[in-house]
Amino acid sequence: MSDQEDNMEIKVLDNISIKTVSILAPAISCANEIRIAVAFVSGNGLAQLMPAMQKALEAGAYLEFLVGMDTRATDPDALKNLYALSCETQRVSLFCFVNRSGSAIYHPKMYLLTENQITTAIIGSSNLTRKGLTTNVEANLMIKDAVDSEIISELHATYYRLRHKQDRVIPDEEFIDLFSDLCQKEKLLEKRMARDTEIRELKSLYLRKADILPRPKPRRADLIGWLKLVYEALPEGQFTNQEIYEYENEFRRKYPHNLNIRAKIRQQLQILHKMGFIDHLGNGIWKKTI
Repeated sequence: MSDQEDNMEIKVLDNISIKTVSILAPAISCANEIRIAVAFVSGNGLAQLMPAMQKALEAGAYLEFLVGMDTRATDPDALKNLYALSCETQRVSLFCFVNRSGSAIYHPKMYLLTENQITTAIIGSSNLTRKGLTTNVEANLMIKDAVDSEIISELHATYYRLRHKQDRVIPDEEFIDLFSDLCQKEKLLEKRMARDTEIRELKSLYLRKADILPRPKPRRADLIGWLKLVYEALPEGQFTNQEIYEYENEFRRKYPHNLNIRAKIRQQLQILHKMGFIDHLGNGIWKKTI
């Protein structure tokens, strides 16, 4: 096994033997880079982590949220608090996922907390709610390893696929207010105090607003592990898959346990494309844009 694998720490957080918040909050307070992707967020869940987040921000950390806009579960007041925090400092970013599909929903629970060159990742079933972090019976896996290890690299790549999905938007105050109004109307509809037509009209307005909101922009600081390795090998201008395959042996020295280096290269190129770092010109031809 490699030194990185020897140093990996793994725990199961179920809120019975180990409370998720007991690992999550201290890791946030010490982190330089904090990335959280959750389907739902509530005010009392946010309150569980706010002291740790404030401590991290005071120390100069960067904090990013990817939140699902579920009218049945996401708390508009919690979104307003996160939005207000993002307006106070450029070191906080809030991105929202607008679900337009009835067949699939945005449902991740992912916390990536990097302190210098070590990442604590918590992946599992806990949303950012008080019960999810403290009392619900949950199944979360905590993995602590070097930021450029294979597993942590893969988790960051997954996070960035979520970050740059088509329906990810940067909210403004009007958008969050529309979401709040939509949540309220749907509650009234359940009590038969609102009409279906009111809901449809408000939802249409909400979605039209989402269409004109800006999308997340790529940052060089986002490139970690495999993404950074492949990106730094790219020549300026146009290049082909075959040109990047020439770095196969160099990449294998970095990740000796990966037996599918070429497939990994193709995967990273696709992610870099979705993030906006390169353009796909077709037939295995790419162009570096950033």
